[in-house]
Amino acid sequence: MRVYVADKRFADDQVHERWLTRYSAEVIIPPHLRSKYPSSRDWRRWLVGLRQIVETIYEKLLYTFRLARERPHALDGFQAHLVAQMALHIFSIWTMSDWDVIPLAFAELFEW
Repeated sequence: MRVYVADKRFADDQVHERWLTRYSAEVIIPPHLRSKYPSSRDWRRWLVGLRQIVETIYEKLLYTFRLARERPHALDGFQAHLVAQMALHIFSIWTMSDWDVIPLAFAELFEW
């Protein structure tokens, strides 16, 4: 089974059941205020921490590495560009781990 973390826009029990039966995909979302299933404060904080990591990486890939402005003409060209950008992202994180820098603080890496 695959587990995905999503935001509140994906809060639909019928859709979750369909994804679970068709794709074996479990979707974890933050609970709504009127949720049938109460959750602990620690669990909500853990989930918010995961979402923050996902949002940070998404933002970096889209804007820092210019994937938002990429207009590929073919799928294989887009895939090659995406792999190159992800490799740059991973290399940047790896390089920053050797320094005494906050992870994902890319402005420090480029000295802006």
